[in-house]
Amino acid sequence: MGPQAHGRLQALLDVVPVALLEFRLEEDHLYLWAANAAARRMPGLGAVREEGVVAEVVFDLLASTSLVDQLCAVARLGVPLDCRQVVREGTRVQLAWDLSARRVADHCIVVSVRDASEAENLRVALASAEAALEDARRDLHEQTEVFNTMESLAHAGHWRRIEDPGETVLLWSPGLCDIAGFERQEWLSTERAVSGIPAEDRLIYDKACRLGDGSDMEYRWQRPDGEVRWMRSRVRHSLSRDGMSVQMGVVQDVTDEHRAAEQLREQLLFIQRIASRIPGFIYQYRLHADGSTASVQYISDAVRQFLGVTPSDVARDHGLLLKHVVPEDAPQLRRSALVSVRRMVPWQCEYRVNMPEGDVRWHMTSAVPHKEPDGTVLSHGFTMDITDRKRAEQEIERLAFYDALTGLPNRRLLLDRLQRSIAAGQRTKAQGALLFIDLDNFKDLNDTLGHDMGDQLLSQVAARLVGSVREADTVSRFGGDEFVVMLENLSADLHEAATQAEIVADKLLASLNEPFALDGGQHYSTPSIGITLYGEQRLTVDELLKRADLAMYQAKAAGRNTQRFFDPDMQAAVNARSNLEADLRQGLARGELMVHYQPVVDHDGKLVGAEALARWRHPQRGMISPADFIPLAEQTGLILPLGQTVLHTACSQLAAWAQNPATAHLTLSVNVSARQFRQAGFVAQVLGTLKDCQADPHRLKLELTESLLLGDIEDTIERMEQLKKEGVGFALDDFGTGYSSLSYLKRLPLDQVKIDQSFVRDVLSDPNDAAIVRTILALAKSLDLEVVAEGVETAGQLGFLRLHGCEGFQGYLFGRPVPVEEMDAFLYPHQ
Repeated sequence: MGPQAHGRLQALLDVVPVALLEFRLEEDHLYLWAANAAARRMPGLGAVREEGVVAEVVFDLLASTSLVDQLCAVARLGVPLDCRQVVREGTRVQLAWDLSARRVADHCIVVSVRDASEAENLRVALASAEAALEDARRDLHEQTEVFNTMESLAHAGHWRRIEDPGETVLLWSPGLCDIAGFERQEWLSTERAVSGIPAEDRLIYDKACRLGDGSDMEYRWQRPDGEVRWMRSRVRHSLSRDGMSVQMGVVQDVTDEHRAAEQLREQLLFIQRIASRIPGFIYQYRLHADGSTASVQYISDAVRQFLGVTPSDVARDHGLLLKHVVPEDAPQLRRSALVSVRRMVPWQCEYRVNMPEGDVRWHMTSAVPHKEPDGTVLSHGFTMDITDRKRAEQEIERLAFYDALTGLPNRRLLLDRLQRSIAAGQRTKAQGALLFIDLDNFKDLNDTLGHDMGDQLLSQVAARLVGSVREADTVSRFGGDEFVVMLENLSADLHEAATQAEIVADKLLASLNEPFALDGGQHYSTPSIGITLYGEQRLTVDELLKRADLAMYQAKAAGRNTQRFFDPDMQAAVNARSNLEADLRQGLARGELMVHYQPVVDHDGKLVGAEALARWRHPQRGMISPADFIPLAEQTGLILPLGQTVLHTACSQLAAWAQNPATAHLTLSVNVSARQFRQAGFVAQVLGTLKDCQADPHRLKLELTESLLLGDIEDTIERMEQLKKEGVGFALDDFGTGYSSLSYLKRLPLDQVKIDQSFVRDVLSDPNDAAIVRTILALAKSLDLEVVAEGVETAGQLGFLRLHGCEGFQGYLFGRPVPVEEMDAFLYPHQ
């Protein structure tokens, strides 16, 4: 075959969209020897343009797999490798390759890599084209072996011979019977199994069977109808689990390959037939030396399906190929093709085409130019439809940068836009504003009406936010029920920009205060908005978001449904809170927190028990108010170790009082937060503490807050009943300030309710508080519950409470919370 035909066929190989790489094994490392054009274009293959790089660099995206070790094994042992490699990022497929590796010479392998995300028909057609091209390359001198390796083994049939001391069994697969021309039968005699092999080929066959090393052998096979076929086979010896000798062989009909090697024209026609079946068309485009005339030498029949023109039409007028290209994309297509020809570099371009049916689809054309001896440039190209891939890319972008529920830009896209806006503001000196929006009490909506309703509300909120700002502004869902609005190109004057941002915030507040239609009913939801400006100072994205977030929490602290601007004092408050949290953690570790006891008396002023209260004596700051550190402990989770410390101390004190007849009757109340009560194993923890301290459960009373009723009420009742069975009592603390429901209240196994001190304080001056106290006392009596009034400080308050039937009292009138030493001095005055 002449050099010109050799070059043309080589060029055809280079345009096949299958990545081919040749590696050689040297000193336990695989080095890249050669790679075709498809490999150099394939995303994800590293450094294929540099010969001599190690396989670990080429397959860098598969570094966490054993692929390189498997390829080394192919080079050493000659065992072929067919595998699929998949790399995922979360649920998204980042890479999906089908890899085949074959040894073509000592320590030399060829690896083919195909994109497994293509449709099955494309993979099959391309595999057939690769096989045919590989055979042609094998017949071209030193490239014969490489061309054979391009074609994956066709597993057409197999046989298995099992030998034991008493019997030899030979099994044939149905596929092997078919290619041999036999009726399908599982059991075959040894004589018939070789009956179709000519005598001159038996030596090759017998030798390969004796060796059983898996190497290729080829022989002729005469079918019963007289037709002679060429077969390629591999034989391997092994032992079964029970020790029997097993000989296995794989047979493939390669008659077409031999015929293609003998007649190049038939092989080219075969490639054309394959090309007509793949979802794309291949072509040869010739540009003459003068650059003024061009022609299409060859184009596959698939161009009919792609552009609605015939190969003969294109041969007469190649301008028909550009006729359907979208006008906006045509200039780029021409420029890139011209650059490829001038520079003699591979070319690839993506563009849109108007289909005969009227829809628009995406095509990708790739070509490799080759200069002919006469000075003309012959480009071998391949065009395929990539519409599905483009749609997938658009969907991936949507999922990556937009919120699935609301369709708004997500956190990732917001951060990118904000970074760009900050940089632009430094150049233009224009101010920008960041509005951090959090929906008030959104969790309550989710808990009561369900997440479906919550999602409906979020979608409607998103629509209202978008409708309340300019088209150029960015509205983003930051996460959960948090939204961020970014206003750009505000006035360069700081005060005027603040006014503009405030106007937008007020507009957003007004919009979100309108009722929302949820499942046929109306629901009201209010926002808290934090605002911060940017432009003058060089602030990072994180710092801006932190400032807006702080301002939002300031809006919540101001009563919610309002807006607040960031102020440096907010940052100072956050720093103070952070320092207090660190001190609290250290204080718990150092044992700085202690328990004080406040007396509880009955109607006659007789001591009946006490309440255990956590106190903190800081080594530098002195006594820190519980109003400062208890909420902090709740928010940070430190309430769990703090609550256990108070519980253990209280149980130990109960055990100590039980030793003295004068105090053995006293009860002790311990406050339990909702977070502490709901933790796994709380019931076992309480019972274990009582047992460890040898305290009487009947003397322990756990004070719960009404916030427990907002959670799983059935779980709350179950836990209370478990402890109730062991004798532990329950009191509902701060009654009247929360969300008590009478239907829930009567189901709870309570012993006592405690009237909050906010009602007791003004019971003599505020008729409303007096009415609330009387109602609570009447309700408790109807439910057969004890009542303890908190915060009793004056005789007048005591008289009112006694008059209306209150039997238990706690407050400064009877004693302040004191350390255990002072409590014991009060209990045992003569000791």
